Amino acid sequence: MSELEVQIPQFYVGYSGSGFVVNSDGYIVTNAHVVQETEEELKAEFARQALEWAAREFPPTYIANGKDPYPVTEEDLQWLYNLFLAEYDLDYKREIMVYFGAPSILDRSPVGYPAEIRKISPQEVWYSYGDYKYRSGKDLAIIKIETSNDLPTATLGNSKDVEVGDKVVVIGYPGVTTSWQNAFLSPETEYVPSVTSGIISAEKRLPDKSEVFQTDAAIYHGNSGGPAFNAEGEVIGIATFGSGRTLVSGEWLDVQGYNFLIPINVAKSFISELNIDTTPSEVTQHFERGFELYWNGSRPEARGEFDAILALDPNNQYAAEYSSMAQRG
Repeated sequence: MSELEVQIPQFYVGYSGSGFVVNSDGYIVTNAHVVQETEEELKAEFARQALEWAAREFPPTYIANGKDPYPVTEEDLQWLYNLFLAEYDLDYKREIMVYFGAPSILDRSPVGYPAEIRKISPQEVWYSYGDYKYRSGKDLAIIKIETSNDLPTATLGNSKDVEVGDKVVVIGYPGVTTSWQNAFLSPETEYVPSVTSGIISAEKRLPDKSEVFQTDAAIYHGNSGGPAFNAEGEVIGIATFGSGRTLVSGEWLDVQGYNFLIPINVAKSFISELNIDTTPSEVTQHFERGFELYWNGSRPEARGEFDAILALDPNNQYAAEYSSMAQRG
């Protein structure tokens, strides 16, 4: 009995999410599951990609060696999947890249910044009776990028002041608004953020007794880690997970309108542990003054504020866009 030797190629696993800057030196808050997958998740994805490769590669390889094509049956495919899942040790490299959102006038992808995890509380999924699953753990991470630019920062609110019925605005990058999930969209606007709104629908608790906010603002895969703002423009929560149910087929069906936010005070405790200064950056202060002047009709003064941002960060596309709009009057 002869054996066929094949070289398994390298595979790439990519995930995307959202986040927000809390310090001008490059500290960013996001979800833990956005920046760190479990070994089990990585192995399952490797097995899936390896199986797809094997289903394409093996039949012609077998035929070229005078053998019957393999795999042929569903049992063959299942056997191969289990083999890849159980028998191969993963040797992988993890890389986190941060890309800043861009206005719709930008027709090119922004520059990416490598990031390091500075603090993380991974999400844990627990199983109870039947197939019921519940989530625990904070599912938060603080990552750090290195940049010489003075970054715009988000203003943090106090989640203790949040009440049911309060207005909430969520900003992020849901996957359904990208060209790789929606064939009707152009990749030129891949990095344009989406803004959705709603209210705080309820205050709930996780099995570990930690608090979460329920909202009807539209949130989808890719929004994870993105900020939720109150009416004053302060971050009061972080998008974390939605609701859904398992179909008879075993597929997961998302149910919109019942999404959840981690209260910002949870993230503030992490920020405090790392001694991160969340004083609004100089760029943020210029933006705030510029917007106030712009909407009050003082366009020349507003342009001065936006140009001051460009002096600090020549690549800030939002400042460039508003400076141009203020100049046109």
